[in-house]
Amino acid sequence: MAFRTSPEFSYLAQIIGRPLGDVPTTLLPRDTFSAAEDVKLVTNGAAIARKLIKAGIRQKAEEYVLSQVAQVMASEELSADDERNISSLLNIYPDIISQIPADTEHIRTYASRCWFIVLAIIDKATSPVDINRVILDSITQPMSTIHHSQVAGALFHNIGAVFTSTLFVYLNAVEASCRNHQDNSAQVQHHVKHAAMVLEKALLDDPSIAEQMSIELSSFCLSYPWVKRAADLYRLLSSMLDKVASEEHRPADTNSDTNLPK
Repeated sequence: MAFRTSPEFSYLAQIIGRPLGDVPTTLLPRDTFSAAEDVKLVTNGAAIARKLIKAGIRQKAEEYVLSQVAQVMASEELSADDERNISSLLNIYPDIISQIPADTEHIRTYASRCWFIVLAIIDKATSPVDINRVILDSITQPMSTIHHSQVAGALFHNIGAVFTSTLFVYLNAVEASCRNHQDNSAQVQHHVKHAAMVLEKALLDDPSIAEQMSIELSSFCLSYPWVKRAADLYRLLSSMLDKVASEEHRPADTNSDTNLPK
């Protein structure tokens, strides 16, 4: 006995037998829809679905990051996994950084408990004013060797945007940190070495700092002559100041055209 099949079943059977996406337009019921319209509907629907899914994931990511930031402010230490997760999410969704509170109180707390958040805020900053504000808020007196390494790294990698006033505050914090330890101790050598690296970078980036900070830099270097980095910094500073002095005392060029008799 032969079975009769409906036109719809026959059409479906022919579609199933073809590769995925290979829709025979000649078999479509033209009076109801077209292949182009159907593909457009499916494509648009998939695009909207993807956007909704991404928006949902992004919202969940923001909620997670902000909840962890709240834990930091509540004196709760983050686990290593949480730190890695937050760091990864901030790399994927950098716009979340703008939602993280960045006032002085928050920055100081991040600096002591979750430094990578400070770095993320600095990286997102769009002006030197914002960069200097965040760095200044993160500097404490005195600094531990670990915290000093973090601050020095931020200064070193953003030295082109660092103001001289920020360097003054930083140098004062370094000297305060050194006074907490005996001379020639490992801690003092650590502080002096890192400060000298930052200040050398600043001098090479902007030679005018040599004049602006000549007294403070000379005093700092001469206070720790046994640290090689400090000695190197003092030699660089002296050569820059000597160059400035020689240029100031250079006689006018008497052979220039402006001095020739008319």
